[in-house]
Amino acid sequence: MSIAPLPTPLQELGGRRFSFYPAIRNIGPNEWLYRRATWSECVVANAQSGEEIFIPRIFLGDVSGFDEPVMLVRLNRELELRNGAIYPRERKVIQFPLEYALAVTNSVTPARPHAPAPVVNIRLEPRPESRSRKWMGVAAILSAVALTVGTGIVRQAQTTRPRWDAYRGYRSFLQLGATDDYGSTLRKLGSPEAERSIEVQGRVVRSLNYPARRYSVVLMGSTQQSAHYIGTLDSRGHILDMVRLSDGSLPETFLRFLSSPWAAQRSVAGF
Repeated sequence: MSIAPLPTPLQELGGRRFSFYPAIRNIGPNEWLYRRATWSECVVANAQSGEEIFIPRIFLGDVSGFDEPVMLVRLNRELELRNGAIYPRERKVIQFPLEYALAVTNSVTPARPHAPAPVVNIRLEPRPESRSRKWMGVAAILSAVALTVGTGIVRQAQTTRPRWDAYRGYRSFLQLGATDDYGSTLRKLGSPEAERSIEVQGRVVRSLNYPARRYSVVLMGSTQQSAHYIGTLDSRGHILDMVRLSDGSLPETFLRFLSSPWAAQRSVAGF
């Protein structure tokens, strides 16, 4: 069972500095570094003061392109620092006293004449042709509204499906567990573009590389045939997923070793 929290867009930044848009009130300057993430929050540190703050994941939006000179992380709400914690910013509305509002209304409203209203002819029953034209106009308006709503739903479905397919393909390693071996991994994810094996502390560690998805799946066992899934690394060697071993321990040591440059040299040497 996976224990690491789901990755956030901030993890893709690595060690690069970024700014929030809109900027967080009551704290500055607007230049930050990503530290770590929990299931509900992300921890960032101010690049100059070193102060760390916790930002709920629900407020985090998209990240700008990596080729831009200044990295921007969009916030879904305007935030502010209050009493050492992050809260949505509330704009205060000043209400005029009731007596002043009534006085202004009375001064603007013109006085009504006391003379009786003029008498006009009133038709109690509309003509049949006027009623039919009215219903025809209502039907035309409703048809136009229904067509507009239907077109918007179709476009939204066409736009959402590719995004969901891409997200599902990128996070496809989440369907793996501690019981998956080499065969079941290939059935779920397909054949990798590259493989390498190294020996660490008397155990064989196999790495299945999927460059198009930007991650590598790691298996471990006493032999290559008995190796089972222990975790997933991204293209920079960061741990994206990790499971508990049968003895209750975590395979973090093996995953860190596999992402080291020395491990890459050993795999080329013949393991």
